Order: sequence, then structure tokens, then C-alpha cells
Amino acid sequence: MLDKEEHWNAVLAAILVSRRVGPAHVKLVGDLVSVTAQLDMAAAQGRRPGCVLDDLIEYDEEMGPLEEDCRAAWQELEAAPDKEQRNSELEKLRAALEAAVEGVANFARRRGVAVEFHRFGDPQVQA
Repeated sequence: MLDKEEHWNAVLAAILVSRRVGPAHVKLVGDLVSVTAQLDMAAAQGRRPGCVLDDLIEYDEEMGPLEEDCRAAWQELEAAPDKEQRNSELEKLRAALEAAVEGVANFARRRGVAVEFHRFGDPQVQA
């Protein structure tokens, strides 16, 4: 954030309120916020060993590129000049969000935290 880059949560908020995205994108942002919160709550409640500096570094190393992929896909969607290009960019955004959700879920699993996805209208899925 020191380079005046848009905050990650601001990107997710912009996606949520955008008229350009569909329900799949909103569900994925919801899943991403949810699994991240579940990981944070597990750490805070002591369900996993205390968060050590190595964990924070590993999380940043793994999630940094995934967040950047989402940010880039969002910016490309915003810049798309026509519907055909937007459709292509929507797919890239969906894939980037899906990778970010899986990235957080995998990080949590490796630390013994079972996370659940809470998708609208879908049966509850445990990761």
C-alpha cells in the first residue's frame, strides 16, 4: 500500500457493487471474505497455533500474487471498451477470484482450520 495502490478491500467492495459483474462474481467475493474471516477468527480464538511472523510472511507471499491477479482483472474489466471484451474480462475476473478463494482455503487447511463456503442457494460446502 505504500505505493498508493488501491487497498485490496476497496477492490472487493467495488466488485460487489458493480453493475458489470454477475452473481458468480458476487458469490466468489463473499466466499473470499468469508474464508479470510474464518481464518482470522481461528487465529484469534486460538484454534490454531498463534500467528507467527513466518505465517504472515508465507500468507503475504502466497496471497499477494493472487490479490494482484484479481486487482489486474478488475482493472481490465473496468477498462474494457465493449461488451465482447467485457465478457472476456468477466471470465478472467471469475477465475482470479476463484483462485484467491482456493488460495486462502488451502492456506487455512494447511494450518488445520476447516473453512466453509457460504454460497447463496448452494448446499453448504466445507473446504
